[in-house]
Amino acid sequence: MNYVGGFRKEEIDGKPFHIFNFLPQIPSPSSGETSIDSVGHDLAPLFQCPSFRIREGKQWKNDLDDCNDFVPVDVYPQFFNKRISDNPCKLPLVPLLWCNNKRSYQEFFCGVCDHSTPSTDYFFCVTCDQMFHKECIESPLEIKHPSYPFLSLNLYYPPNLKYDTLRCFCCQERIYQMLYYCPTYELVMLPICAIKPIPIVIDHLKRHSHPLTFFPKQNSLVCDVCGLINEHFPTYVCALCVFVVHQDCIYSPYVIRISRHHHRISFTSSLPSGRWSCGVCRRKVDNDCGAYSCDQCDNYFIHTRCALRRDLWDGKELEGVAEEAEIVVEPFQRIVDGIILHFSHDHRLKLEMSKFYDEDKSCQTCLLPIYEGSYYSCIAHCDFILHEVCANAPLKKQHPLHANSLTLEVNFDKYNNCEGYFRCDACKRESCGFVYADGYHLKLDLRCASVSEPFEYEGHEHPLFLALKPEEERSAICKICQEEGDENNYCRKLNCIECNFIICFACATLPYKARYKHDKHFLTFHEKEEANDDLGWCDICESKIVFSRKGGFYSCDDYCSTTVHVDCLFGEDMYMKHGQAIIIRNNERVHILRNKTMSRPLCHGTEHRCEGKVVFEMDYMTFCSQSCLYQFRE
Repeated sequence: MNYVGGFRKEEIDGKPFHIFNFLPQIPSPSSGETSIDSVGHDLAPLFQCPSFRIREGKQWKNDLDDCNDFVPVDVYPQFFNKRISDNPCKLPLVPLLWCNNKRSYQEFFCGVCDHSTPSTDYFFCVTCDQMFHKECIESPLEIKHPSYPFLSLNLYYPPNLKYDTLRCFCCQERIYQMLYYCPTYELVMLPICAIKPIPIVIDHLKRHSHPLTFFPKQNSLVCDVCGLINEHFPTYVCALCVFVVHQDCIYSPYVIRISRHHHRISFTSSLPSGRWSCGVCRRKVDNDCGAYSCDQCDNYFIHTRCALRRDLWDGKELEGVAEEAEIVVEPFQRIVDGIILHFSHDHRLKLEMSKFYDEDKSCQTCLLPIYEGSYYSCIAHCDFILHEVCANAPLKKQHPLHANSLTLEVNFDKYNNCEGYFRCDACKRESCGFVYADGYHLKLDLRCASVSEPFEYEGHEHPLFLALKPEEERSAICKICQEEGDENNYCRKLNCIECNFIICFACATLPYKARYKHDKHFLTFHEKEEANDDLGWCDICESKIVFSRKGGFYSCDDYCSTTVHVDCLFGEDMYMKHGQAIIIRNNERVHILRNKTMSRPLCHGTEHRCEGKVVFEMDYMTFCSQSCLYQFRE
């Protein structure tokens, strides 16, 4: 493999392209030598499997704990020049040239960049059974890119501090391993994006009636499809009329379905006169640029790039595809009026009305108590109870947080090899209740799955939306709990488009009114700003409310002076069900028990008395919460 590469003009199927090639004046190391057949023709370069070198490179990178800057790959030359004898994969990689970018592998992840982005060609290792992008295997230490002809992009390892936040300027994918970087403009690109061929002229009559020509560098050209200025995207212009478009926008679909709207939406090149806001980010939509609109809803428009977000669009082009009628499958069989057979239970359930509050009665799906209203109970008296609204939860559900439909499942997380509980991806709480799931991609508990747009939160005067962009949502701070989270562990958030109110799913899905066994009235949730010295003490833990943790509290508004902390009323693990046995890390079995003994047990983790609703028991040891258990095991 050569150390330096660039682009030259060539043709593919008779059309001009910028094709990446290795600069001939630079010698090749032995790992990329070209073989010659018996006639003397050059064959494909022989590249050795990089698996062993990648592992060594990761270990070497992890050893640099204080490295907070980009590290050039050539400071660790063994990465590319490791001898074949030191590599456990002895045979050269097999080039899979038949792919030719016409097929994409859903389960394929490149052994170098850890991404499944479609490539022009692939390499395969017959020894370790891994596949690699051709671009990742051939990545030289330095390249010249046609979009930046006077700059050099060098191959680097990402810095430790920005490891989770670096994204490729072209595809917006996270960067886990090597990247091309230019400090002059802070360009960051994956090798597969930096090296892939760039067409010089594009004929796409469906998008534009004239040929479009590659424009090497643009600083202020607005794309007529997405309405954005982005100098990092390859841009094309029409020489016959005023039309500018990004390369990826040329092929954007015309008819799609997204999770934020219940109808299909279609692309329109311009909007009618008026002031319109995007149905996703709620910001202004430019009338002179392209957008997506709904044919069945008046004045519903979405920015092009908002509509094509991967968390909203399932990637399917629906133009010319007939719309199928949605088939709703009932979660239960109705035997007679008031008697049902639910899919999750073997016995019949009877509809009843709650007459008084019993804190031991909890719904099996959402695991919240039965405060008031209708609920179903098992006629075989096996302590199986469902809220009426939870019993009617559909088996299939479309949620605004995910592009694909979710399936209702009983509490078994088969995707993470744990049994009896799961972690909700919206509120980050662990739960033994039912789950709406889409394989590995998303899991929601019943409370978070019930959130829709607009969300009417009783504690705020305006409706709330999922209007924050992903990068904004990660850094936004919840008004209630003040928790921000990190790049990979943050609650999803709702925000108000009329004021600066932001609330996370964990706080938004708390019951706004709840019951306490020693008060005959409902308690109302209040924000921490409403706390003052007059509130006194928590009736459960007997600590002062005004000096409580971040977040809110519950109090009685009927002059009973009852005031309790949220965690004291529900417990830290409010969605963990007593009587459940769960499998946690390393296949260890933990029993969840109700904490109702006269003498509170002593936690082996904190050595304090357990005050929560439930305790966790493992190997004859008792813990207040899962966090105590995990800290003790570590």
